[in-house]
Amino acid sequence: MNKDTKEQNQEKEENTAKEEVSLDIEENDSIEEQEEISQEEIIKDLEDQLLRAKAEVQNVRRIAAQEVTKARLFGVESLAKDFLSVADNLERAIESCGEEEQFLSVKEGLELTLKSLEGSLNSSSIEVIDTSNKNFDPEKHEAISLIEDDSLDTNTIIDVVQKGYTIMDRTLRPAKVVVSKKTQEKS
Repeated sequence: MNKDTKEQNQEKEENTAKEEVSLDIEENDSIEEQEEISQEEIIKDLEDQLLRAKAEVQNVRRIAAQEVTKARLFGVESLAKDFLSVADNLERAIESCGEEEQFLSVKEGLELTLKSLEGSLNSSSIEVIDTSNKNFDPEKHEAISLIEDDSLDTNTIIDVVQKGYTIMDRTLRPAKVVVSKKTQEKS
């Protein structure tokens, strides 16, 4: 029996060793699977972080480009306003020349200078506010006077005293206008 017991013990030890080896193999497989899963998760996480970083960089570049454009366009507003007063003075000088023959060459020179200045303003995205539709717009016009006139609708532009200008659809200087209003009946 000793022999049988020894053989049985050996068999048990072998079986136990086999079970331990198979358990170790299973554990190693599961550890490797976990490592693979965790590595895959890490890769996915890093890819996600990379995409987010790229998107953030694109957003920063876009915003910076917009800010540079705004600074370039709107940063010259005070200078542009000074040029507008020069344009006003040239228009007044042209009006004062009249149609007298002795001032025709001066008037022609002033008109060419004004045209050149207006061209420069247009190339800088500075445009004259349109008052041709004859409707008062408080965003673009400044009413300096009201005239009662029943033949016109209320808030109709009667006269433009000073031209207004915009820069990139933003009001640089409102047009100064005379506006109509209906007469009020006195009770």
